[in-house]
Amino acid sequence: MADPRPPGRHDEPFDREIGIRGITRFLVALTVGCVVTAIAVFGLYKFLQSRQVAQDAPLSPLVDRSVPRLPPEPRLQVAPERELAAMRAEQQAVLESFGWVDETAGVARIPIDVAMDWLLVRGLPARAAAGDPVTPPSPGGGH
Repeated sequence: MADPRPPGRHDEPFDREIGIRGITRFLVALTVGCVVTAIAVFGLYKFLQSRQVAQDAPLSPLVDRSVPRLPPEPRLQVAPERELAAMRAEQQAVLESFGWVDETAGVARIPIDVAMDWLLVRGLPARAAAGDPVTPPSPGGGH
């Protein structure tokens, strides 16, 4: 039987095609490099930490730690849950009470329940039906 491979081609061992030794050397070098880098970073961290503890003076002469100062506006909320609950309680109190919106114009606010009851009693203003004749306003403006 004839050889199906082209003439001159020989099969090579598997480790020569993908270079297992080269890959292994690279992975070992990469691991050693990572370990050396981690040790160097840890040493630098410990050095800087000991240097900071050794300094008793403030970092800047402008820093005065004896007087607490607030950061500039806008500030973060200290207790957002409590502030939200207080805001909602305040809004609910406005919704459930009588009061003036603009006293000079005669505009007042009423509780929602009262407004709904008044709406049931008085009803909504009705529009004229499509077939009803519309009376034009009088020219004098009178009713």
